[in-house]
Amino acid sequence: MRRGRLILASRSPRRRELLEAAGWEVIPAEATVDDGELHPGKATPAAWTTALAWLKARSTQRALAEAGSAVDAPIVAGDTVCELDGVIVGQPASGEAAAAMIRLMRGTSHRVWTGLCVIPRSGRRQMAADHALVTMGSLTDAQVDAYVASGGWQGKAGAYNLADRIEAGWPIHHDGHASTIMGMPLPLLEQLLEATRRE
Repeated sequence: MRRGRLILASRSPRRRELLEAAGWEVIPAEATVDDGELHPGKATPAAWTTALAWLKARSTQRALAEAGSAVDAPIVAGDTVCELDGVIVGQPASGEAAAAMIRLMRGTSHRVWTGLCVIPRSGRRQMAADHALVTMGSLTDAQVDAYVASGGWQGKAGAYNLADRIEAGWPIHHDGHASTIMGMPLPLLEQLLEATRRE
C-alpha cells in the first residue's frame, strides 16, 4: 500500500529501507548537521535525540528553500543513541571504540532511543522520542573482534544494527518496536504525521 511521499533528512540506508518497506515513497535529502561535533551534556536521551532530529530536519528545510524546491511532502529526520547505565552512547569513532562499546553491552541490557522530527509543508513541527530495551547475551572476545574487523559497526549507534546482528546469530533480544532500534520508529512516525494533519 502506497502511503505518499516523505523527504528523508538522512543518509541512513536503514531508515530509507524501513520507510519504503512500510509503503512510503522516500525522497532522500542529506542533512548538513554533523552530530559528531556536538555533545549531549546533561540532556536526557529523549531530549538529545529529538534536538538532533530537529536540527537535521531544519537544515534540510532551509536547504530545500534555498534551492527553490517545491516538493510537497513532509520532512522527516531521526537520530538514535543507546543508553547504558544512564550514559548516552552514540556512534563509535573507531574500531577500538566500537569494540569497547560491544564489550560493555554484552551480558547486559541497554535502552535504544530514537528521536523524530516531522516538519510539514504547512503547520507546526512535531517531535517526540521512543525507546526500546535491548538485551545482548554472551559474546566471546573473538566474536567481537571479528565483527569489528568487518567494519559493520561504522555509522551505527552503539556500534551495531539489530537486524544485522540477529541475522548473524548474535544472542540479542528486545522489548519494544524493532523499528525504533533501527532508527525509524514507525508507530511514532504515524502519530507525528497525524498530528501535523490536525494542525
